[in-house]
Amino acid sequence: MFEINNFVTAGKFFLIIAGELVLIFMAVSLLVGILMEYLPPSRVRDFLSGRLTWVQYLLGSGLGAVTPFCSCSTVPITAGLLKGGVPFGPVMSFLFASPVLNPIIIALLLSLFGLKVTTAYVIVTFLGSMALAALLSKMGMERQVKPLMNFQVSCCGESPKPQPPTLKTRSGESGCCETGAALPLITLPTLQTTGGCCTGEAKTSAQKPTQASCCSVDFEADTVRVPFKEKMKRASLSAVDTFKGVFWYLLLGAGIGAFIYGFFPQDIVVKVAGPGNPLSIPIAAAIGVPMYIRAETIIPISAALVGKGMGLGTVLALIIGGAGASIPELIILGSMFKKKLVLAFAINVFVVAIAAGYLVEWLIY
Repeated sequence: MFEINNFVTAGKFFLIIAGELVLIFMAVSLLVGILMEYLPPSRVRDFLSGRLTWVQYLLGSGLGAVTPFCSCSTVPITAGLLKGGVPFGPVMSFLFASPVLNPIIIALLLSLFGLKVTTAYVIVTFLGSMALAALLSKMGMERQVKPLMNFQVSCCGESPKPQPPTLKTRSGESGCCETGAALPLITLPTLQTTGGCCTGEAKTSAQKPTQASCCSVDFEADTVRVPFKEKMKRASLSAVDTFKGVFWYLLLGAGIGAFIYGFFPQDIVVKVAGPGNPLSIPIAAAIGVPMYIRAETIIPISAALVGKGMGLGTVLALIIGGAGASIPELIILGSMFKKKLVLAFAINVFVVAIAAGYLVEWLIY
């Protein structure tokens, strides 16, 4: 039978973690919204073009770290960068870094695990994305990129098929981007990418630019100057939309974490995934890679697991594996990459997750 103390402990954990994460997420989402007003996808492409190779790799990982693109928006941006003539290696460094390094994930990690763990996480994922992208380029993996002229991506993880230049959704058809409007391939009207993955609604207006869902990725240069107040308004709306999209995920993660913290036997966690088990890190990475779970959900769960005795390295391996790759993302990548490159991508995420886990274990313990 569960004791009253278990419920009290779980309740306290839920209130503290949920309240802390909600406040941090709202603040960081606003800052990210402001950042995205000044760093649209078209500017990402410009930054990565026409520079020295090592600078391109550095910028690729750096831009991936500061742009909060989820997998469904990272993939069409990657396709646009490749079609725009950006070299394969720097584009891969962007693709590797973008899902696992963004301001929101870093802020959540910092609040729950502290500066030392977060710093190790950032260093390994940042340098790892550069090194693995350079390795893929050295191996000639650019030959594994499919022709992108008819590339069409579904942000719901469906396997895309070649389509005409525009695709009109059928009436009654469900999806993460339910509109009746024609959806161009990669270059869409001047709409900013805002909101969470597959959570925003596409809204169009003939009078002025509006916010778009995750399916809208703009590679056109913004030729219209937008007043500062309007940018702040759009950034605020973007933060609210993003928060609405992940609010229940945060609560779900906090709820599961509270249950684990209050009721799960600590000795089992320590025995199976404690710092003394060297196999716990690769096992956690192997579980995380195919697992389809948002970082906003897995991070509060991880905090509870750490409180129960799970090793920090094991937790980071799980977070990186889950955020860096998932079965839906690999399906989407399969629309633009051949199987060999998709497999290499998944293996690279697995390797980075293990490396980060062992580094943190070495630093902390």
